[in-house]
Parts: sequence; structure tokens; C-alpha cells
Amino acid sequence: MNNESGYTIWSERSTISDCLKNLGMKDLAIKAMKPCTTQELITKFLSIIVKEANKLNKHDVLEQLYFAGLSHG
Repeated sequence: MNNESGYTIWSERSTISDCLKNLGMKDLAIKAMKPCTTQELITKFLSIIVKEANKLNKHDVLEQLYFAGLSHG
């Protein structure tokens, strides 16, 4: 893996981890940053974030995902 793709993966996981923390899901946030966590699970975390943020009207979390390129409006 080159440095650019490694940074991209870290950046995406960091954003997802921050969003999980903002939603009170500290354990999932920690798991999101572990290298052994599969991309499939990261995708599930992203779905959980979107669902919970919408339910709780946490527009700041949704905007964070949008600006990171992890959601489409």
C-alpha cells in the first residue's frame, strides 16, 4: 500500500471514528481505527452513523460525512 492510499484509509476511518464518538458510540469509534477492522465493517459503521444522525437530527455529523466525501447529501 502506498502512502497516499494509506492516508486515505486513515482519513476515512478517522472521520467515521469521530462521527461515532459524536453519537456516543465510543467502543465502535475505537474499533473503526483498528487496522484489523474490515472494510465491510467500516461500511456498516457508516450506515449506522447515517441512520442514527438522521434519527437524532445531528446535522453536524451528516455534514462531516458529506465534506469528507463519505455521503452524498
